[in-house]
This record gives sequence, structure tokens and C-alpha cells, in this order.
Amino acid sequence: MPRRRRDDAGMVTAETAVALPALVVVLCLVLWAVAAGLAQLRCVDAARAGALAAARGESPAAVLAIVTRTAPRGSRIQIHSTSGTVTVSVSARVAPPGVARLSVPVHGDATAEREPATGTLP
Repeated sequence: MPRRRRDDAGMVTAETAVALPALVVVLCLVLWAVAAGLAQLRCVDAARAGALAAARGESPAAVLAIVTRTAPRGSRIQIHSTSGTVTVSVSARVAPPGVARLSVPVHGDATAEREPATGTLP
């Protein structure tokens, strides 16, 4: 009966030792990309909600509260108003856990026309 050679003993362990960390890194990058995408959507939603509230005639404090409630934590919020329109800009940075240097900026803008004052129906 012929004997099998055991030259490849430990190859599965070595391959797993190389592949597993690479798989974890790829998984972390995918989760980070999803988090950045969700933060982008939250910025756009917050800007839209703020612009609509300001266009309805809400106070600046109420608009800021609405935007802050919807926007990602640590966002920068800017509200620009002209005679006929209001623009709300929301920006934030998304970083993977523990690596702040790799943060990516996300941003959302929304502009709405001011609604006529109540009681001025045609």
C-alpha cells in the first residue's frame, strides 16, 4: 500500500491566516461605505426638512431643531434666507471607527420658495 506524502500539511491553516484578515478588512470597508451612504441620505433629508419648515414660516430656532434632529451627529448646518427663498445646507464627516484620518465628507442642500403668509387666500 503506497504512502501519501504530507508536503501540504498546514496549507489550509496558512491560507486561512492570510485570507481571514483580508476578509475582515473588506467587510469593514463595505460597512464604512454603507455608513457614508446613509449619512449622505440623512444630510439630504435634514436639509429638505429644514428648507420646507423655513418656507412655511417656522422660526429659525424651530428650523434648526428640525434639522439637528434629522442630521447626522456633529453636522454643520447653514441656513441662508433671501426675500423669496430659503436654502439649508447640512454637511458632516464620516470616518471608520478608530481611523479619523480616513473620514469622507457628506453634504446635502435644499432650497424652497417661501410660502405666502397665512390669510392671503386668492
